[in-house]
Amino acid sequence: MLRELCDWAWPAVMGPVLAAVRPRSSGEVPPARPPRIVLVPCGRIGVVPWHAARTGRAGEPGHRYACQEAVISYAPSGTQFLAPAGRRRMSPADGRQVLVADPELTLPWAEVEAEALRASCYPGALRYGEFVGTDEEADAAGTPADLLAVLPGGASPASVVHLACHARAASRPTDSALRLAGPPGADREAGRLTVAGLMDGAVDVPPDAAGPLVVLSACETDLSTRHHDEALTLATALTTRGAADVVGSRWAVRDAATAVMMAVFHHHLTAGGLAPPDALRAAQSWMLDPHRRLPFPLDEPLRHEAARSDLHQPHHWAAFTHQGNPAPAWRR
Repeated sequence: MLRELCDWAWPAVMGPVLAAVRPRSSGEVPPARPPRIVLVPCGRIGVVPWHAARTGRAGEPGHRYACQEAVISYAPSGTQFLAPAGRRRMSPADGRQVLVADPELTLPWAEVEAEALRASCYPGALRYGEFVGTDEEADAAGTPADLLAVLPGGASPASVVHLACHARAASRPTDSALRLAGPPGADREAGRLTVAGLMDGAVDVPPDAAGPLVVLSACETDLSTRHHDEALTLATALTTRGAADVVGSRWAVRDAATAVMMAVFHHHLTAGGLAPPDALRAAQSWMLDPHRRLPFPLDEPLRHEAARSDLHQPHHWAAFTHQGNPAPAWRR
């Protein structure tokens, strides 16, 4: 089904769009400076991964995906695009970074992912959640209160917040939630941070404040199961709350392949100096490269996972989208 959708999306929309915006003076394919596109889809087409639209058949010469031709971001509406588009970004190196590993201990790759990011990109990052493979204690349990404190409007805002945990897109969009740790003695429902909970703090964020990057390395974090116009998702709720950039997902993702992609994404963000939409495109292009090589060393088991031959399949990489500031460089 996903493959057929990707094949349909090129002639239906992305092929004509790319033909219209591609620089006509350049003979390069793809151009050295790819066009930047922000999509504001309406109705049911809001759930289509347009960046995964493809031309040609997989494996044939000329087979290309839209994300290889352009830097593509999404927005739920024009109004909700304008606010983060003008928001200053916090540099990943400024302030604190927070890495959240699944507090429920049901995602075996979440800790691997968080530890890899800390080792390769953010050596001073705070660790929230459960870490059983090390004697070093976590800096916080990773409750909703812990997370809200490091988001815009909180007591100690971070420049980067990366969450490797469970999430759920609910039938009522305001009930969509991240599954975090519950406070001591509380039931599991107390560990849910919902869209409504994120939106509650939006009024406390100064409109001229710089915003962080929030990465939702979890399932269905940029999905609305209904009301696709001006879709309300965990990702769009975070841009409303004051994040400059949010990376979220459109469907359930495989945690092992996602951990590899996230390591490559953050490498391009930190070592490469790319802005979040460009870093996401670079990571997805790396997944698509049949001759891919790791751009930096990784320990096992991520190195073994990176050698998988099927990472190019869209279900591994195409779920992830960028919402927020589409600019190509950090604004200090």
